[in-house]
Amino acid sequence: MAAASPLEFIAVRDPFMAELRVLECYDLPADSGRYRLPHFNTWPLQRLELMGDGPPPLEGNLVRTLVAERLERELQRDAMGAFATYHVRLSTPRMLQRAWPEDDRLELSVGTEGAYDMSRQSGDTDTHWRDGSGIHLRAGAQIDRWLAFAHIALGQLENAEKFTDALVANTNLAAQTDEAYLSYSAGTHWSVTMGRQRFAWGPGEEGSLLISRTGAPLTALYLHLRIKALRADGFSINATTDPGTGEQFAAHRIEWQPLSALRLGIAEAARYKADGWEAVYVASVIPYSLAQRILQQDGERLGEARNNIELSLDASWRPADGTRLYGEVLLDDLHAKSAATPNKYGWQVGADGAWTHGFTRLSWNTEYTWLSRYTYTSFFGREFTAQGIPIGFPTGPDSRRLRVRIGWDPRVAWQVTGVVSRTWKGENDFDDPYINGTPIPPVGTLEGIVQTTDDATGVLRWWPASGVDLSLSLGFTRATNVDHVQDNDQNGIHGSVAFRLSR
Repeated sequence: MAAASPLEFIAVRDPFMAELRVLECYDLPADSGRYRLPHFNTWPLQRLELMGDGPPPLEGNLVRTLVAERLERELQRDAMGAFATYHVRLSTPRMLQRAWPEDDRLELSVGTEGAYDMSRQSGDTDTHWRDGSGIHLRAGAQIDRWLAFAHIALGQLENAEKFTDALVANTNLAAQTDEAYLSYSAGTHWSVTMGRQRFAWGPGEEGSLLISRTGAPLTALYLHLRIKALRADGFSINATTDPGTGEQFAAHRIEWQPLSALRLGIAEAARYKADGWEAVYVASVIPYSLAQRILQQDGERLGEARNNIELSLDASWRPADGTRLYGEVLLDDLHAKSAATPNKYGWQVGADGAWTHGFTRLSWNTEYTWLSRYTYTSFFGREFTAQGIPIGFPTGPDSRRLRVRIGWDPRVAWQVTGVVSRTWKGENDFDDPYINGTPIPPVGTLEGIVQTTDDATGVLRWWPASGVDLSLSLGFTRATNVDHVQDNDQNGIHGSVAFRLSR
């Protein structure tokens, strides 16, 4: 994926993020200082934030293997300062790339990206192009500390005719963007961004509990402040999830790194209804638990001011180089003084690992996620969704998921990955919130007939240069009690051909 400038954000679904996850398993201050990860459990991350002022790692240092090679060729085009002193092979040039004094830049990247998916389940065959497959244009204009960036895709968009004009009649070919914004950045000290992109808050690999990389893109005001002396970062998001009905979303977060091996995070999010963003939320320094009360004091009626608040706490710890442990707790509703309404909560634990020898690497991740009934739901219409999918973990409420990944990189250009998972899903979902006054069920038990889905997938990837990325996948799925119907079992196979070719 070609980028726009050092001020551009690395998208939370960029494959490059997987390399940074391996980098996080090592103690960067003990290395040359060439790479930085000021905050890792809060995304997106600016490319500028990754670039240190040291020389490339020497042979034998912990991060001097595949991860260093891939980092160098991906970041070199956007290098600035001391980082730009060194050059690396296989860093694909852009279609247009111009730089002038006083940090003025103009850049254009053009490529074709996408995937063709195939599946066969219980005798039925389905083949289709994945959403977003087509021609991708990325353009960036940087003037001093200002950056205007747009990523436009011309290609497949399922059911495009429902909300836009197709590029070709009777097709799903349409123009779309999940990433376009205007930002101002004072180096790594602070930044403000207005536009559309995805966010991910939490240490999980597949997804996190409060704001997940699996969620829909949000058109939002995004603020980031960093106190370097404390190694602490503050963030806030304000977005409208449904402009037609005035449904708003606000979130703020602090990530702190008291030790090089330890990261702590606390975040709060709120769903509320208003004609526009309320100042009490945009300010970000007022706890959202007080926002509803403040609005009522200011004269807003209870029904109009009512919000749905969630709180998350997370931590990640590296006990030794090559190993990282993490966990997150989500508190939706806890009622310590009363049993009149159910508690709603979730948690996630996981571990990352990496081992390298020369230019051969093994990396792995295991993750378990647990969500109680009614998590994310709201009986007064403030559920945590955007575009009909969860803002948090993709399975939604009343679910469990165990996922294990192992990857083998025999060389810089090649990667073999295996992923296995089991998902348990109860019958409770967003359209079934708890109604006050009804009997309280055991929220820690999956509701009704539980659907269980097992999946095993293997991926072969060839990534010889920063602008060339090809992969083949093949997998098997087994589901029992499909659609929560007893003994309704289905087996199937699935595969895909994915590609990214860009200049």
